[in-house]
Amino acid sequence: MNIAALMYHDVVAPGRDDDSGFPGAAAAHYKLETGEFFRHLGELANSGLRFVPVTAAPRLDARSCLLTFDDGGASALSVGVELSARHMTGHFLITTARIGTPGFVSADDLRALRAEGHLIGSHSHTHPAEISRLDTAALDREWRESVDRLQQILGEPVTVASIPGGFYSRSVVQAAARAGIRHLFTSEPTIRTHRVDDCLVFGRYTLWRDMPSANALALALGTDALRQRQWLTWNLKKPLKRGARPLYRLVRRRWLGEA
Repeated sequence: MNIAALMYHDVVAPGRDDDSGFPGAAAAHYKLETGEFFRHLGELANSGLRFVPVTAAPRLDARSCLLTFDDGGASALSVGVELSARHMTGHFLITTARIGTPGFVSADDLRALRAEGHLIGSHSHTHPAEISRLDTAALDREWRESVDRLQQILGEPVTVASIPGGFYSRSVVQAAARAGIRHLFTSEPTIRTHRVDDCLVFGRYTLWRDMPSANALALALGTDALRQRQWLTWNLKKPLKRGARPLYRLVRRRWLGEA
C-alpha cells in the first residue's frame, strides 16, 4: 500500500515561536506562521484528495492523504478547528510528559480534538533525543507510559503514534507494537508502507517554515519531483545520523541557528 502523509508541527503567530511546542531555533524551523498554514490548507482543500484517518486502512487509496502534527503544542486545538471546517482529519501525536505544561496541550484540549473527530496518538512520553539508542526496557517505558496516559484522558484505546526525531529502528517499532500501537509514522519521506509485527509503518513528507503552499500540494500529490528531493536528502543524511552522531548534531544546530 502506497499512502502519502504530511508532517507538520506547530502553527504560531509571527514573532511568537515559543508560544506553542518546544522552544528554540531548531523547533521553530518546523513551525509555520498562521498565514502560511492557512495558505497550505487552502491548496490542500482544493486538491481533490481525501484527508482521512489512518485507521481507515486498508480502505485508503491513492486519493487519500494523511495530515499529522507532532509534539502536542498548544496550537493543536486551533489547528483542529481549521481542519474540521474543511472536512479534514488530523492526527495529533502528543509528547505526553508535556501535557498541561506551558506551550503544550491540556487534557481538555485533547478531549476536544477527539470530539471533533481527529485522532490522538503518541509521540513518546519524554521525546528522547535519540529514541533508537534506548534499550528495550526504556523503549517499553516510553511507549507504554505515553499510551497509558492518553488512554486515561480519552477513555479509549490509542493505536496511533509517531517516532520522535526521525530515529527509526526495528526495535523502536517492536516496542510501539507491544504497547498497542498499530499505525506508526516515521520521518522517512516515502509513500511506501511496511509491517513490523502488528504495526503498519508509514513514511511522511516534512513541511517547515517558509515552505510555499504549492510545495505542500506537490508533496501531497507527488508532482514536481519534491518527493524525490526529500527522499534523496534524507538518505544522504542517514549515514551521518547513524555513524557520526556528534558531528550530525553540530551541523544541524549550526544550520538551524543554534550555534
